[in-house]
Order: sequence, then structure tokens, then C-alpha cells
Amino acid sequence: GSMHMYKADANFYGGNGIVGSQAPLGAGMAFAHKYNNDGCCAFALYGDGAANQGQLFEAANIAALLKLPVIFVCENNQYAMGTSLARGSACTDYYTRGQYMPGIKVDGMDVLAVREAVKVAKELAKEGPVMMEMDTYRYHGH
Repeated sequence: GSMHMYKADANFYGGNGIVGSQAPLGAGMAFAHKYNNDGCCAFALYGDGAANQGQLFEAANIAALLKLPVIFVCENNQYAMGTSLARGSACTDYYTRGQYMPGIKVDGMDVLAVREAVKVAKELAKEGPVMMEMDTYRYHGH
């Protein structure tokens, strides 16, 4: 998976083995973008299984306070590791989790819809963080 991929000269910082840790790392990258005033934004992708991690909420909070250019993207495949989302989350509308930032839900199975939603999210991120949910489906095990 992406935790084994890293290419700094292409601005791809991969992931790691800690569930949900992409959110605070993404917020940190967004802080660097804001500090350097380079006009870029960071994308922090995580799965629906990480959506209940405290570090996601902490990262979203600091990103909102500092108006960081970050897009938090939940890749919702409906099953986390193997448990259906309805059995593991009190709120399954993950795009609404950032109550103090815009939320966008998109059909993650439609590449054109994703492209257009990302365009909107990037514009919104110029003013601060965005919470995005890409609704997808996993056809086989984790």
C-alpha cells in the first residue's frame, strides 16, 4: 500500500503503519504550505476505519484554528478492516465530521466526479481546511 511509497521530490509523502496518522501529518504539511506561502494545499487521505481516531479530530481542529490549506479525505469503502461502518461509527456521514469546515461527499467510483470535487475542494482549501468523503466499495478483503 501507500505506506511503502515515498517520493519527496514529487511532494508525495506516502503513509505509515499507524492508523489515521495521515491526518496530523497532512495538517503539518499544510502548515508548511501556509508558512512558505506557496499557494499549495495538502491532501490527507485515510480510510473509514481511521475516521474515529482522535488524532483526526485533533488535526481537523488545529487546521480550522489556523485556517490551514488541507483537504482531509475519507476513503469510505463501507467496511473498514471488515466491520460494516454502521456497526463501528455513530455518524457514518464522514464528510460532516468537520462541523467547522466545508464538507463534500463524492462518488469515489466515478473518476470524473472525483476530479470535479477535488477542483472545488482545492478552491475551498485556499480559505481553510475541507472535509471530503469519497464513497467507494471494496470488492475483496483488506
